[in-house]
Parts: sequence; structure tokens; C-alpha cells
Amino acid sequence: MPKDEGQPDFALIYRGDAQVTPRMAAHLWSAALFLADTYRDGDQLDLLRQEVPPVARRLTDDAWMRRFVSCFDALARRLASGDFPSEQLASCTAEEMALHLVIDLAEDFVSDGTFPMQDQLPAYGEADTDFEWAREVLFRDHDVLMLFNASLDGIEDDSNEISAEFRFANLHPRDWFVTFSDQLSL
Repeated sequence: MPKDEGQPDFALIYRGDAQVTPRMAAHLWSAALFLADTYRDGDQLDLLRQEVPPVARRLTDDAWMRRFVSCFDALARRLASGDFPSEQLASCTAEEMALHLVIDLAEDFVSDGTFPMQDQLPAYGEADTDFEWAREVLFRDHDVLMLFNASLDGIEDDSNEISAEFRFANLHPRDWFVTFSDQLSL
């Protein structure tokens, strides 16, 4: 199958010692674009809202959700360029949550054969579909997932003892779009 005209040259971008293989990058890029396209028009925001932690569901409006949708585009752009340091694909908490959704969807699409266009890319065996590895290397941490744990209710509050002790950053939905301080120098 010929390369999709809009698809970046993942074989070139992710050659050598890249953290993810060209096919993995293409899977993630395709999933990010799919999610952005699905939710961009705003008709499906309530469905997307169900995918974020309960605290975000309660505290966000449609404008916040549209801003969250733009995180899928930001991730797709970085994946298309390969221009991001290890463990820093996401530049803020919202992008980390979006990246979790991207990886989950890419994994689903690979398992059901939705990504045949990736067949023309070099194969790296199991690494092409090792989504646990992607979860390991593309995140600085998984703190945002704690917001799904009802027993940690309130962890998003900076004054929470646990949050203060472990120095969790930007877990409250109002802070999800604040760029991580180490990203400012990139």
C-alpha cells in the first residue's frame, strides 16, 4: 500500500535510537488525529467528557473541553515531527490525559486491524505494538490517573496533604493547561 500523502515519514523520523518505533509513532499519530477529528466539531463533547476523571467532568464546560480536544492535535504534531525529548511528549496535564486516551485507542485499533497503512513502515516485531512500553517511555508520570481513584478524592487540591507531600502538579482541572515548568526551556 502506498504511503498516505498526509502521513509523515515515520521511518525517517523514528530511525535509530528513537524511544518508539516508526509503526508505533504512526499508530499513536493516527489515533490522535482520529480523536481530534471526532471531537473537534463539539457535537460529541459529552462522550469525551465521560473519558476524563470525575473531577474534570464536574468542573469543566464546553470551552474547556474544546481546549482539551486541541491536545490531540498538539500530540499529533509532536509525533509527526519526532521533536520531543524522552518522557516529555505531553507538555501539560491535559496533554497527559489526552495521551492516555490516544494510546488506549491506538491499542484498540491495532488489535482490530484498523491501521493497515502502517504496513509499509519498517517492522520492529513486538516493539511495534508494545503499548505498555509506550506508556512507560512517553510519560514523566501517571499522576493524572490518580484522579480516577475515588479514595483519593481531593488529591487535585494543592493544599491536600498527600498532594503537597508528593508534590503533585497541576491536577486540578483549572491547571491542566499550565505548561510543566521543565517544558518552558524546551
